[in-house]
Amino acid sequence: MAMGKVSFIVIFILLAAISTAGAVTIENLKKLDISETDLWDHVLSPDGTKIAHIAYDTDRSQQIFVLNADGTDKKKITNDKLKKWGLAWGKDKMAYISLGTSGLEKIFVINPDGTDNRELVIDNTRQGNFERYMVAWAAPSWSPDGKSLVYTSLDEKAEPKIFIVNADGTGKKLVLNDGFKQWSPSFGPDGKNIVYVSYPEKKFKEELFTIDISGTRREQITFDEIKKNYPVWGPDNTILFVSYDAVTSSGEKIFAIGQDRTRKLFVDSDYKQRSPSFSQDRRKFSYAAIDVSGALKIAVGDVAGVALTVTTEPMTELPAAAATTGTAQKVEKPAKGGWGILWTLFSILAIIVIILLALPAIKDFFKKK
Repeated sequence: MAMGKVSFIVIFILLAAISTAGAVTIENLKKLDISETDLWDHVLSPDGTKIAHIAYDTDRSQQIFVLNADGTDKKKITNDKLKKWGLAWGKDKMAYISLGTSGLEKIFVINPDGTDNRELVIDNTRQGNFERYMVAWAAPSWSPDGKSLVYTSLDEKAEPKIFIVNADGTGKKLVLNDGFKQWSPSFGPDGKNIVYVSYPEKKFKEELFTIDISGTRREQITFDEIKKNYPVWGPDNTILFVSYDAVTSSGEKIFAIGQDRTRKLFVDSDYKQRSPSFSQDRRKFSYAAIDVSGALKIAVGDVAGVALTVTTEPMTELPAAAATTGTAQKVEKPAKGGWGILWTLFSILAIIVIILLALPAIKDFFKKK
């Protein structure tokens, strides 16, 4: 093979590898044509083949429906008159929020076929709230093995905190006893870490944090001071969440951050976006696409590769998380600016130059052979 062709292939492969590192793209995106005019809180099944959502039935009661991921074979699996929201689909069961025997918002678990519908944690605490409140707590989140859930509830001081409980309702415990409100927890793919929303210090600006399930490592991972909620863990350690382009924006969109902590728009379309959801293997993705008229469609697609669509404000790498034992420690905000991206571009150019300079020597070596 001619050395010119070799050099072209080497550079092409190098550029392709660099340009595709650390992000995610969605292919075959399809918006399902579902008959309900009012539906919300949809979620993908762990294997990505089905979708559950909440909608009104013919009696205008809120029910859970399950259908295939292509929109076919819809079935209603609940039949009571209570309000429902906050769906989560685990390995073997679903969870949702409704009004329990105490009249408070409680977590219920149910089999995907509608059997064994029961209240999970029998106590006198709220375990979910309506979006009419200042902060929506979001759905509970299943561990990958389906043996436990994390959720938001109230502590002894009536402050929202993250709790973890076994799938049978036993073993409830507080994850982190810091001085800040916590909500919208979501398990990571390893089942050992959680992403959630909280306030840094006393700024009352929603930011994302991660912590392990033992409550010993807490790290702030966003610093843009823009309202955000409903985080979920995507592939390649990306974290998706619902937020806004700017503090003054009105249409919420789905954003993502990767290991470099750069904030990017995940899908560059739609007037508004909500409810990001992945299959357990992170190969299927779904979200709620809302047009300017307010009509909502469930969008489903395949996770294909790497490269998010629109970069917003870049951020440098965060300092290592400090160990905590029940008290949150202050995390300094990294310096703003585009130096991280400039350094990456410089590194790419340097590698290309080195390869080009080395090619004549390689060519001479083969000629001597």
